[in-house]
Amino acid sequence: MLPIKPGPTEVSLLMARDAISSNIKVIIKTRIIKLIHSRLIIAILFAVSFLLFFAATANGQNIAIEKVTLGLKDESLETAIKRIEKQTDLRFYYRDEDIKPLDHLNLEPATRTIEQTLVALLQNTNLNFKQVDKNILLQRNAREIFYQISGRVVDSIDKKPIANASIFLSNSTVGVTTNDDGTFKLNVSKSGKYQVIVTVIGYATYQGMLFMDNQNINVHDIELVPKVIKLSEVKVQVDPNWDRNYRWFKEEFLGRSGFADKCKIINPEVLELSYDEKTKMLKGSSTDILEIENNALGYKLKYVLSDFTDDRIINKVTYKGLVLFEQLPGDKNQQLKWKKNRLKAYNGSIMHFLRSVLYNQLSEEGFVVYQLKRKPIPTKTLTQSPIKYIDSLAQTPLQINDFIEVSNKKGIYAMAYKDCLYVMYTKLHNYTGNLEDIPAASQPGYAKTIVTFTAPNTFFDDNGIIVNPESLVYEGYWAKIRVAELLPSDYSPDN
Repeated sequence: MLPIKPGPTEVSLLMARDAISSNIKVIIKTRIIKLIHSRLIIAILFAVSFLLFFAATANGQNIAIEKVTLGLKDESLETAIKRIEKQTDLRFYYRDEDIKPLDHLNLEPATRTIEQTLVALLQNTNLNFKQVDKNILLQRNAREIFYQISGRVVDSIDKKPIANASIFLSNSTVGVTTNDDGTFKLNVSKSGKYQVIVTVIGYATYQGMLFMDNQNINVHDIELVPKVIKLSEVKVQVDPNWDRNYRWFKEEFLGRSGFADKCKIINPEVLELSYDEKTKMLKGSSTDILEIENNALGYKLKYVLSDFTDDRIINKVTYKGLVLFEQLPGDKNQQLKWKKNRLKAYNGSIMHFLRSVLYNQLSEEGFVVYQLKRKPIPTKTLTQSPIKYIDSLAQTPLQINDFIEVSNKKGIYAMAYKDCLYVMYTKLHNYTGNLEDIPAASQPGYAKTIVTFTAPNTFFDDNGIIVNPESLVYEGYWAKIRVAELLPSDYSPDN
């Protein structure tokens, strides 16, 4: 089709239209410029508001607006979580033991916001939720829910109940005495592997292991074996070196810190101490519960000391036993002081380290771990002096997966490494200079510990308590932490 050429009249109209159009464009442009200038601040404020809103919502769904459809009929919380994850981009994080008991939930089928759904699911539970980007964290409420361990203590021969026997969970504040009928009830708030201890005069101490998984446990009858006392054990011999041996024992068992100065052994007469002049070895144990009053941390310790060894040639101390913590009574000022000291004892400790490992918070909590290779220096003569080593320290920190793995037992983890671990706690230093150019081994003021493994694996539980402490040896900071700084497994800092 050919184009139509405009005539004179059409040309005049087009020229007039173009003139009008040009005037309109000028007016619009002028008004736009004025509008931009007059509303510039509003535009900036709107942009900032938009960016703030986007920053708050871009990384995750708005659970107060986004909806899901869900209904439950005698089903578990885990099932509900999986259904919510299928309908959203959210991912849930939680501890298995926190949600395992919640397996009989009911919820009317309906479409609700994610927030309303979570509130309905977690009502009447000890859990709350928190959103972080596209993640939902389920965590326990501040209010603790206790689970119960119950049973009875009886004589292994005649099966008669034993009254007033001390039964406690080692390394914790949980402990009671049995009733006249031998029964007992222990209240536990934290899951984990616990060592159940029963002790009473005339019977051998009972030790048993159980895993607390946020549910009541009945251990039924615990049978105690009567202790046979030999006539040779009745003889009392006075040790002329008792005072010296006891002083050495206190220095190594309680430690030499300021906290140790505030510790008092109530009944030293239950200690059996012996010193070999040839081997320079001090050994000890307790015939009954050793009671220690720690006025620095506010605890009374009931310690069943099974073995204590102090090799005074190589300056190596080892001890093992079972301990119950009891809160000391104190006024408000004492409680505040004890709280502060407990946190001080916790920071940088092996318990703090292992808990930081479990929650993947090593760097945040101030820990750095390096590989330390050791090569013994060859010697032609046999001496009693400590073995000398050539140490080689790596400069790249290890990752948690390099030395930690999950064991085949629930709630138990394994720590192992082919060489030594060099652990630094960086929140104890007072150095204000530049640390970047200083080698790790020479970092000033840091609390440093060398960990040497004497067994293939060191096992520990959810509470950061080592199950087989004889599997490793400490040098440095952790080696100086003794009973005066000891905290129960159920201790938790406020943060």
